[in-house]
Amino acid sequence: MKGRRRRWRGSIAGAAALGLALAAAAADTRAGGALALQVEAPPALARQAAAVRALAVGEWPSLLRLVGIKGLLPPIRVVLAPEGSRLAANVASWVSGYAVPELGTVVIFPGRVPSYPDGNLESLLHHEIAHLLLARAAGGGAVPRWFNEGTATVAAREWGIEDGARVALATIGHGPRSLAEVDAGFSGDAAAAARSYAVSAALVRYLLRRHGDDVVGRVLAGVAHGAAFEDSFAAATGNSVGRFARSYFQKETFWTTWVPFVTSTTALWMGITVLALLAIRRRRKRDALLREGWALEERAPAGGAVTRPPDDDPAQWN
Repeated sequence: MKGRRRRWRGSIAGAAALGLALAAAAADTRAGGALALQVEAPPALARQAAAVRALAVGEWPSLLRLVGIKGLLPPIRVVLAPEGSRLAANVASWVSGYAVPELGTVVIFPGRVPSYPDGNLESLLHHEIAHLLLARAAGGGAVPRWFNEGTATVAAREWGIEDGARVALATIGHGPRSLAEVDAGFSGDAAAAARSYAVSAALVRYLLRRHGDDVVGRVLAGVAHGAAFEDSFAAATGNSVGRFARSYFQKETFWTTWVPFVTSTTALWMGITVLALLAIRRRRKRDALLREGWALEERAPAGGAVTRPPDDDPAQWN
């Protein structure tokens, strides 16, 4: 009887230990990057809702490391809204999602995917959750739009050809030339917003290259402890925001945009094309002068003469 009691107690202890081990493993998984998502969607978006729920079991460690968050996280509410809904009507038509950090909520419009900077539903989900987690890491403190959007865009996916092309076009053409212009672009039309998304992501990538993969988290931690963003940025980087921005716009864009562009085959063919167009224009002008000379000869009276300079200088014909 005593032997049975010992075995019974041993089995209970073993089951308890197994339960604790499973709970610890689950906690480790959550701490390692899993997020709990509470997805809400109308029946018409059931397929997209299932896709979002499937993404919840994926790993999120790179995003958590980027913003400097460790440990367990409360669940995140994800609302999928269709076109024609009140939520969709409250934002610009090019907006494919937004985060409401105060409510722990992300709103996504699946019908607007893909749209830059999010090429698919997974990228969009990462982008908006990055906004929410960034706000948590900052303790609700204020951060500038370029830093917020740039971090979220970097968190959503790897840098791609489209991003580089958009930064190049913004740099060579009509694009933002300061942090204030980048921030203003987010409130403009779709084209201006796309330029600002690309440049803000390039700014954050430049920041990470210069000051380490944990610099965003360090800046946000300072903001969470009550420091102004500019002061926290200076403490984390040893550089002021203004000096960092000047370094990017004056130096980084030269090496990452102008030099590759000038030395590319595209620039070579553009130069050849421009020279060809100039030659065509000059030839057409010469032909026009020739035709004008012929017309003067035809209108001259019988026996009259038209004074004409040598053929190699038709511009002096009279």
